[in-house]
Amino acid sequence: MAGMKKLINQRGFSLFESMVALLIIALLTVGISTGVKAAAGIYKRSLFVSEGDVLAATLDTALSDVLRYSSSISEEDGTVQFTNTNYSMVNGHLVLKDGWLYLNLTDEEADDASDPSLTLLLSGGIYSSMEIESFTLNYSDGVFSGNYVIQSKEDAALEKSYDFYFRTLS
Repeated sequence: MAGMKKLINQRGFSLFESMVALLIIALLTVGISTGVKAAAGIYKRSLFVSEGDVLAATLDTALSDVLRYSSSISEEDGTVQFTNTNYSMVNGHLVLKDGWLYLNLTDEEADDASDPSLTLLLSGGIYSSMEIESFTLNYSDGVFSGNYVIQSKEDAALEKSYDFYFRTLS
């Protein structure tokens, strides 16, 4: 009976104590959600950098294959044209279209055509979450040089610029 009386007389939390507990829980929730959001942003940036570097290495290898073995190199209206018999290119050039880099196998077809003269430099699945934003190609004294910018399709603020240099073997 004495225990029952003690239980009935016991008071609950006061309004002030409840508000303090609620404030502590709110502060912890805000701190955790801010930390998770910051960690997700850092993860997204680091993933873009690592995937972008892999794409750049793959793109450099593909460009190297095309440009190192080229011949009959000329520059016309700011476009570097070259012949590469391994790729069946005769006075062709590289074209940036819709975030993808194409080989235009001949100078006779327009760059915006969607016919067999335009061939993807890399297969379509190689960089589905990224695109090439800009591409420049220059040629001087047996050396191809240029740069390109890789950008994330999900976050336009994520982009990185890469430079390349290749000497022709011919």
